[in-house]
Amino acid sequence: MDRWTSWAGEAVGKPNPFVNQVLGVMESFTGVPPPFRVGADSEDRGYIQPNVAVINSSFPAATTDIPFPEAHTVGIGKDFYALSSNLPKGTSFIWGVNLKARNVSETVAQVALLADTFQGSRKALMANVTLTSLEIGNEPDFFAFPGWTPSAYVEIWDTIVNKITGIIKLGGPNEPKLEGPAFAGFAAGQWDAMSVLNAGFREGNAGKLLGTFGEHHYSGVHAYPSFNPEPKMGDLLNKNSIRSNLTKHAKEVSRASHGAPGVSNTAEAAIWMVDNALQAASIGVQQMYFHHGVGYRYNLFQPVSGADDGVGLTSRPHVLPVFYGALIVNEAIGTSGDSCVAEIGTDSATVSAYAIYEQSKLARIVIINSELYVPSQNSTRINSTVYLNGLGDNVHFTAKRLSIPFTNATSGLTWASVNYETTSGAPEGNPRQEDVKSGAVSVAASEVVLLCLK
Repeated sequence: MDRWTSWAGEAVGKPNPFVNQVLGVMESFTGVPPPFRVGADSEDRGYIQPNVAVINSSFPAATTDIPFPEAHTVGIGKDFYALSSNLPKGTSFIWGVNLKARNVSETVAQVALLADTFQGSRKALMANVTLTSLEIGNEPDFFAFPGWTPSAYVEIWDTIVNKITGIIKLGGPNEPKLEGPAFAGFAAGQWDAMSVLNAGFREGNAGKLLGTFGEHHYSGVHAYPSFNPEPKMGDLLNKNSIRSNLTKHAKEVSRASHGAPGVSNTAEAAIWMVDNALQAASIGVQQMYFHHGVGYRYNLFQPVSGADDGVGLTSRPHVLPVFYGALIVNEAIGTSGDSCVAEIGTDSATVSAYAIYEQSKLARIVIINSELYVPSQNSTRINSTVYLNGLGDNVHFTAKRLSIPFTNATSGLTWASVNYETTSGAPEGNPRQEDVKSGAVSVAASEVVLLCLK
């Protein structure tokens, strides 16, 4: 949130053309633009500054290791929330407001400006975008206050909700709902879904307005050895790790250093994206948001020039390898709006597969080969033959492939032979697909294949 103008544009009516271009590419696969959650750490450092036009952030000094540090404070000006109107038509928003200050008046003031922007005097300006959820506080399980417990969190959350219900319209048709509690997830058992539900999170007026229950998930933690060993190449692609890391969220469905160099900003992350997102969908997660900031190595794309994420394109905005993984997930989901995902079991430690159904009928299959391929370590690239058993003899597919030079490549990727690493973010090249009729498909190491039923 502290660099919101880098994404949305510097002023109302002046969007960032690169950002809107790549968002349009993502929308082309699903028919729906990617939703935005604006907030994270910065929402708890935000303060209303009515004399500021847009934003007035205060940053610590940049360092070699952290060239884009997070702001100490974010001054929220009168046009701050209105920049949402610069995003593509149909974009939906979760906006976060400050809880950590434990200043009810400040939080109420932020909600009042949001309400005036989306529901009040600027409603016409915001006609093409939607405020779907309001989040009060980010990762409150990390607030290290004396006496801070799930019960104390629920108490102040309820107090704030009761204060704002007369200021912003919540819970009705076409009105935003509340999202909570946005836990970091490092203190499971003490701070988790059950701890706040047992403290009364769903009771009273606040509980009635709760629309979604958001939880955060870290697949590894760079530069925080007390949390995790340093991520290394191959950790993201580990099939068992992806599943075990997501298991803790399955029962609740029914602090990072912005990415690890050589892992988060490579083709490995694109393959991880596909397996991670589809695995989450298969256990019932409805929607996933992926953390972004200017210069972060795990971004799908960098919105401005000067962002050094290790891929060597600081001179301009650009996509990162993980962007390709998002495109595959989007295309797998499709445009119907009613798709569902089920994992297909395999007898391989490195091959994963998912079936995508629409109206209870098989529509697509995604096959992922997470075997590493690094030329300095592997003399040949291993191919696995995947047999599509049980589908009958007359089932034909078309196949599209994610092509990468090697697992830790930072560029040179294509999706179905199309390149998105262009200056404008627009696709380059002609889409290519194959016919699969034999009941088997070859999938190379560090490759993803999407099969579409003909």
